[in-house]
Amino acid sequence: MGKQITMQEILGKEKTREEVLWEVNRNPAVYALFRDMDNETFREHFIQFCMGVRGVKMTYDSFFKYIFDAEVHPERLSRMLSQIIGRPLKVKRMLPVEHRRISEQGSLLALDIIVEFETGELADVEIQKIGYYFPGQRMSCYSSDMVMRQYERRRRAKGKAFTYCDMQKVYTIVLMEESAKEVKEMEDCYLHRGGFEFDTGLKMEFLQEFYIIALDNFFKIKDNKDDTKKMSELEAWLYFIGSDKPEHILRVVEQYPWFAELYEDIAYFRQNPEEGIRMFSDALREMDENTVKLMIDDMKEEAERRRKELEESQKELEESQKELEESQKELEESQKELEESQKELEETDRKLGEKTLEAEALSQRLDEKDRELEKQRIENEKLRKLLGER
Repeated sequence: MGKQITMQEILGKEKTREEVLWEVNRNPAVYALFRDMDNETFREHFIQFCMGVRGVKMTYDSFFKYIFDAEVHPERLSRMLSQIIGRPLKVKRMLPVEHRRISEQGSLLALDIIVEFETGELADVEIQKIGYYFPGQRMSCYSSDMVMRQYERRRRAKGKAFTYCDMQKVYTIVLMEESAKEVKEMEDCYLHRGGFEFDTGLKMEFLQEFYIIALDNFFKIKDNKDDTKKMSELEAWLYFIGSDKPEHILRVVEQYPWFAELYEDIAYFRQNPEEGIRMFSDALREMDENTVKLMIDDMKEEAERRRKELEESQKELEESQKELEESQKELEESQKELEESQKELEETDRKLGEKTLEAEALSQRLDEKDRELEKQRIENEKLRKLLGER
């Protein structure tokens, strides 16, 4: 077994907390930025980094662009993107992001760079520290922007000789430190590759491909897995980008020693605290701005949700009102039918009363007839007796 690598070999000699705070206090510029760093957790991360007991995540724009500067180290970005996309690609140059046709005010991106490969293909690399709403719609817009950028450049360069076969692939690659809801729910997956396809199986080449890497799901899967196998190079890149834990740094360098150079580049800021504190301050500002923007998005989403609920409630109220009006109409019709039945009943009662009176009169006449007949019978009986005596 080879010699065990230590954090000191990667990040340099460790310092005590007191030594770090002394260096901070002795430099007015460093102390001012450190004092203004009002996030206690972030301040502690800076102290531990300067002590050499933890690294730095590459999910912040300032650190990522320093390590992956395409002008200085194009091979680093080439190697990482090749692992994500799944085939060898070489970065030719970085393109200016500010020329986007589609500009988004208040984006929640911590990083957004566009590179051109030697093949002419383009890649938009984005890091999102906080999951936001409508990730699919946003990725579609970014991808469409790259397609149009390439289309216009190729048409200007080729003029009438331009054909659509001159167009090359465009890749939209999003690394999510805190995944969007739709991505986070797929807990067993951390890498999603996709594009366009037909449900009939029709094969047709499209320009746009999408890659989503959920760093939070990646670490959750790895933390819950007793994996003693060698990590893949892609996994090593994800550890490098998303983790500042010493155990992860050591494991990456032990299995891929050439990563030590990248960590050593970051360790430079331990020895230059003024530059280091500026990098951390920029990272904290990005985090605070993104948090505020997410809160604004949350409020917009909540307002939209309440608006929809209000519309649904209004619709339900209108339907209930309609049902009430229909019930009222049915009630009125039933009342009308009841009144007509009541009138018919009263008329029947009246006729029945008349019939009853007629029956009573007839019964009275019959009674009188019976009395007359009885009287006549008695008289006849008397007459028979008189005749019999004689």
